[in-house]
Amino acid sequence: MSGANGPSGAKHDAILRAAKEAFLRDGFAAGNVDDIAAQANVSKVTIYSHFGSKEDLFRRVMEWVIASRSAGGPALDPGIDPSELHAVLTAIGLDLVRTVRSKEVLAMRRVLIAEQARHPSLAEAWRRATTLATTESLKDYFVALQRRGMIMDDADPRTMASQFLWMLIGDSLDAGLLGGSPRPRGAQGVAEAAATTIVRAYSADETQARRSHRRATSA
Repeated sequence: MSGANGPSGAKHDAILRAAKEAFLRDGFAAGNVDDIAAQANVSKVTIYSHFGSKEDLFRRVMEWVIASRSAGGPALDPGIDPSELHAVLTAIGLDLVRTVRSKEVLAMRRVLIAEQARHPSLAEAWRRATTLATTESLKDYFVALQRRGMIMDDADPRTMASQFLWMLIGDSLDAGLLGGSPRPRGAQGVAEAAATTIVRAYSADETQARRSHRRATSA
């Protein structure tokens, strides 16, 4: 917020930066608003008057992390040539893998898991804005491709979206949330493998080619 009744844009950003550092380091419960205020060089009253509550401040930090990691990703353009499908899915997948492997995203997920029992609405808000929103966007993209004849008619776009997303992020989340590292295969390899699986399983061209091959070999 800015203007006569709110902190300047610089103070607003300073509060969010300080809050992000505190929450990702200490968690929601242990994150100290006094420390955040001192780090941002504002009063505790200022934080509460403009963010409402500690929980509201945490939600704004969540939104900030999501927005910063979502910016600049590849466009989901259905107007592609069928020959480009694998490359396009690889680019989409690479962006998602890099996002979920980022230190901020993994740290935020750890905090939300730790706080889930006491503050389930925070974890649910994150899930709606990340996993569910991404699945919905991918589903809509696959629907558009299906309407153009690039995806098999009997394929379920929502199932495709869920499968694609979890092939991309599953290993990274499992390892990252438990303090380990994803398998050595790089983000590019994970994205290419997921794209290959989707194209082979659901591409109308791939399916037609397999059917033609079976007919030829059985003749």
